[in-house]
Amino acid sequence: MSLAEIQRVFWQLLQGEEAPLDGFVGSADVPAAERVRIYQDMFLHRQVDALRETFPKVVAALGDEAFFAAAERYVRAHPSDHPDLGQLGRRFADMLERSDLRDLARLEWARAEVFEAPPAATMSLEDFARLAQDAEAFMHQAVRFVPALRLLTLEHDIAPLWDETGAAAAGTSHWVVWRKELDVFHVRIDDAEARAAKLALDGAPVGEICGVFDDPVRATAALQSWLGEGWIAASIS
Repeated sequence: MSLAEIQRVFWQLLQGEEAPLDGFVGSADVPAAERVRIYQDMFLHRQVDALRETFPKVVAALGDEAFFAAAERYVRAHPSDHPDLGQLGRRFADMLERSDLRDLARLEWARAEVFEAPPAATMSLEDFARLAQDAEAFMHQAVRFVPALRLLTLEHDIAPLWDETGAAAAGTSHWVVWRKELDVFHVRIDDAEARAAKLALDGAPVGEICGVFDDPVRATAALQSWLGEGWIAASIS
């Protein structure tokens, strides 16, 4: 077998597929099949460990043994195909059988994404106030969120699962996940703020975003909260 053929076969074996062992050397103490098995186990466990690091709350909810079984099924179906092993779990939520755990995994994956997102300067309250001095022009400007922010709409309130205090409650919930400096946060928001945040992500102008709220005081409070939490990038268009 050529080197390329051996590499191809070795990759198949690492995936748990059947393949010939002609190009692999063993010994009386450790036959070729056993040597390959060692590498197979190491490869699997390293990927499962990477998933554990990304989804610790799912591990806590499922238990170690059940999580390993779920992670193994996932890795067999979606082996690592990216130089960054941290990207392995991007489809993990879809493989989970329980819908509440899928939501929990989506939250954890969003947290992983924003942790790796590029940094961006955030707008200060003073700069925002300066832009707002020309009220008419300001209402036509678009808010731009920082890259390290995600808006999620889930089918459950997964706060009890996250806090490890109980079961998730069925019902739509909206969450914003963001990074501030090196810390990642998430918060549940109500329907109105979720609509406003979606508009902001879509590039809607300030006036349209504020129009989501029935109360101008509530709209102002939302924008001030976004500023204080560092959601708004330093420049708006």
